[in-house]
Amino acid sequence: MKNNERNADDVIFDFSARSEEFLETFFRKGAEFTEQMLAESQKMKARIQELTEENIQLRSQLASDDAVKDLLYKIQKLEEEKTRIRMSADDAKREFQSYEDRYEEMERELDQMANLYVASSQLHATMESSQVLSVIEQMLMQFVGAASIGIFLRGYDAEQQPLLRPVHAFQCEHISGTTVAWNSAPIGEVAATGVSYITEPESKSDKDTPVACIPLLFGGDVVGVIVVYELLEQKDKFVNVDYELFRLLAEHAASAIIGSGLYARTDSVAAALDCFDSL
Repeated sequence: MKNNERNADDVIFDFSARSEEFLETFFRKGAEFTEQMLAESQKMKARIQELTEENIQLRSQLASDDAVKDLLYKIQKLEEEKTRIRMSADDAKREFQSYEDRYEEMERELDQMANLYVASSQLHATMESSQVLSVIEQMLMQFVGAASIGIFLRGYDAEQQPLLRPVHAFQCEHISGTTVAWNSAPIGEVAATGVSYITEPESKSDKDTPVACIPLLFGGDVVGVIVVYELLEQKDKFVNVDYELFRLLAEHAASAIIGSGLYARTDSVAAALDCFDSL
């Protein structure tokens, strides 16, 4: 009987001990789990903080990238505007240069017109034959740069065939006392055709070869030829004003020469006007 009681007490003791051990183990593991959960929670909080900071940084970076994009866009627009302004400036510069060139051209044209007017006035300013020829010489020297000049007028040989005789020579004594046959090249051809002969100075073969032959026209008839044999050394080519002067001489020099010749046959201006009484 006593043995049975002892065994029951042992069982109760063992059960109580085991219960305490279980509870101790349970609470210990619960505490450990709680600590683990707290540690994980701390890690999660730290990770959330890191992610939050990263998110802020990313937002800042995105904002910065947008600002950079805006700046690049503005720079592109400014470059386009600069290009447009530069093109406009270039167009304006070209237009100004065009106006300046045109202005200079007009100045040259006005200067040429003034020179031609002066030349025409000088041509008809005298009625002395020798002076008319000298004026033609001076015009060619001053405006064209002629260094050697001959003036031929039409005459006739014993058989009444037309020819050219020199009536004025400047620095070309070789023509004195000579005649030029009608139709002989190039002076006689100019007389026969009434078409000017003009060549570039560098193409001259010798000093006796003309660089320009200008017909003297009067009423559609050729009464003589102005010949330029040589130009000044600094004159290497003919320019527009030279051709205009040649045209003026072709159209007006003959009338001045013929007028001076007719005037020479009278004693005075009054006598020269008497011819109009019979008209």
